[in-house]
Amino acid sequence: FKQFHLFLFSILRNFDTVAMWLDGNDLTGTIPAQVGSLQNLASLSVSNTKLKGPIPAEIGDLLKLRRVWMYDNQLTGEIPLSLQKLDKLEVLELHNNNMSGSMPQGICDIFAGVDYDFKALTADCNGAVSCSRSCCTKCY
Repeated sequence: FKQFHLFLFSILRNFDTVAMWLDGNDLTGTIPAQVGSLQNLASLSVSNTKLKGPIPAEIGDLLKLRRVWMYDNQLTGEIPLSLQKLDKLEVLELHNNNMSGSMPQGICDIFAGVDYDFKALTADCNGAVSCSRSCCTKCY
């Protein structure tokens, strides 16, 4: 399965992939670090799958990324500080996972300046992730 991940990302890297919508599929395993090689990616949706493990720091290399949906998985660890580099973010939905720690202040700062009717910054901030109501748009 790991070989398939590497093969898939080597193919996608050769295209101007701007959106990856894999939500609702029976995906297992972890999000591979190779996702950081999809430099034109603006939208990533892997919600409601069975992905586990940490969010790879390499996602912070996707500087065109605007919308990220990773809710309803089994993701663990802290929210990577590298996501603070994503100054175009309008949606970051991370709720219903097993994450811990705090929402990085840099992400809160980005969302404070977002002018988008459907902006969303969500986390399990009624549980293991610390995120103030002035930062997260919705807590689960």
